[in-house]
Amino acid sequence: MYRYLFYIVFLLFSFVSVLQAEEEAYCSKSEECMEGRWLDLKESIFENKELKNGEGVIELSTPKRAPDGAFVPISFKTQKLKDNSISKVHLIIDMNPSPYSGTFKFSNNLDQIELATRIRLDAYSYVRVIAETQKGDYFMAANFVKASGGCAAPPLGDLAGMIANSGKMKIKVKNIEEKDGTAEAKIMISHPQFNGLQAHPVTTEMIPAYYVENIEVTYNDKVIMALESDISISQDPTFRFNFPMGNGGNLKITAKDTDGNLYSHSEKLALQGNKLKVASQQ
Repeated sequence: MYRYLFYIVFLLFSFVSVLQAEEEAYCSKSEECMEGRWLDLKESIFENKELKNGEGVIELSTPKRAPDGAFVPISFKTQKLKDNSISKVHLIIDMNPSPYSGTFKFSNNLDQIELATRIRLDAYSYVRVIAETQKGDYFMAANFVKASGGCAAPPLGDLAGMIANSGKMKIKVKNIEEKDGTAEAKIMISHPQFNGLQAHPVTTEMIPAYYVENIEVTYNDKVIMALESDISISQDPTFRFNFPMGNGGNLKITAKDTDGNLYSHSEKLALQGNKLKVASQQ
């Protein structure tokens, strides 16, 4: 729902930026420009909601400088809240063509949420995560990351092969020794994640957008992580996140891309000696 508004905001903002300073190659070279960009985005996305300082609530980890703007690792971790819980985490990348990069939803049975993935950065930019609670409070953490060219970078590998392998998935499960009752899932989805801004390496024609926009991970039919995403998630999306291990059962990924293709993959997990192990694929 948000992404269409952000495309309009981006176009309008880009036009104003060009008028303000022709010599600026990127808005991210100007503190004033960056601040104006963020204020416009904040108003468009969160309207009049107060975004509180996320210290002690949500922590964001990013490199200060990433060698490859197409594959920038990020992770976030939340802390336990008194008489409240975090239901969503919003991902914003200020200088990307579509700044609103995703909404993560989680099981509310966790005191602490942890997630890691990889994103694209078009230019030097603030990366922000905003934790939304069940009671409607918002807490923000932000890091400035130096990386560029990630949105226009050509895809890695043979295009036909990438398209043919779209939707293939893998699941790995790791037990977290120091956290009783919690395990870590790593899900890997093969998908080219064409964002509509990349040129074909041979023909130089623009490649149409084709990316995963919805992911849902369930454990015994209960949603433990869901994502509504956009063009900023890197090629071959990978996510690591924690979840309540319970007594074992069926862990399932369902994904949908912008062409309407539906993909699914599941594995049976068994609890053996207080550890989850993969019992079988389905």
